[in-house]
Amino acid sequence: MACADPFLQFDDQSFALQLQLEEIEAQRELQSGKWREDSPPDFALALDNFEAELKKAIVLVEDLKFAHSIAKAVDSDAAAIEELRVEETQSVQDRDFALSLNEDGNLPSKDVTDLPGMPRLGAESIESDDVLRATEASTFSIESSSTVAGPSADYIVLQRAVLQNLPQLKVQCSVCGESLHRHFTVRLVCGDVYCKPCLKSFFLRVAKDETLFPPKCHRQPIDISIIEADFSVEELTAYRSAELEFTSTDRIYCGNPECAKFIPMPQRALDYASCEACTARTCMHCKALAHDGVCPADEARQNLIDFADEQGWKQCFGCGEIVFRKKLIQIIVVDARPSSAIDVV
Repeated sequence: MACADPFLQFDDQSFALQLQLEEIEAQRELQSGKWREDSPPDFALALDNFEAELKKAIVLVEDLKFAHSIAKAVDSDAAAIEELRVEETQSVQDRDFALSLNEDGNLPSKDVTDLPGMPRLGAESIESDDVLRATEASTFSIESSSTVAGPSADYIVLQRAVLQNLPQLKVQCSVCGESLHRHFTVRLVCGDVYCKPCLKSFFLRVAKDETLFPPKCHRQPIDISIIEADFSVEELTAYRSAELEFTSTDRIYCGNPECAKFIPMPQRALDYASCEACTARTCMHCKALAHDGVCPADEARQNLIDFADEQGWKQCFGCGEIVFRKKLIQIIVVDARPSSAIDVV
């Protein structure tokens, strides 16, 4: 049920928003720990975003309150303004009548509409559509409250009457066709409007279907940052993992058939990759589970072994590395001076 006095309603809304801001500060004081400035934790980002939204809402409520104040002032002063206009009109008519009594009775009379700075407040002239369009929520209109037809109705009564007949401003989702308020929708670069559930569902489908990656609408890319706040930690992690997989040029999947998950670069070594999901190790060469010995699929290693055989080199029985024997030649250089000899290897 709408509040009888809109100004009291705005005060209540401002007070509630201020309480939420104080709650955010209290939550920040309860949190502990340190983190890098460019990598804050999720709860810090959530509190910052929520605080920014609250501040925007406070500004909007104050603007609406100011717009209603102006509308109420115009309504309350309309009678006085109209009375002054009527008096000025009568003065002009009296002047014209006095001039017509002179000998030169053909002097042109001055049109009432030419009076400088005179407001016209007839039934058809007092409108507040500009206030309505500017605030997108204001419901003030005094079109039917002109003093020409009689005394104007109370502002609160007029405001409540228009409130009941004013349709809510909504936009239609391009996907599901449902009409929602603007803050529940997202307008993309291409101009299409998506409701947040539809856009989130699309990103989740992209994470499971590579043919939809990268997400686009009318060939225009869609950045997940515009809807990221609506994702849970698990959903966002799943999308980021799929993004790493779909953009990788050298894909390695877990050799465990029951897992088969993508293994990103930080989890890879020279000969094997470690899967964080099942802890299994995968051979980087044959893509099967890690095994002992030289992998036949390791072409670089096999070429080295063939070259070692040609050179007569052997593999170490302990570690399997290739070794060869180096002969040491001792040369004695005799100096002309007595009792001096140098061994050179």
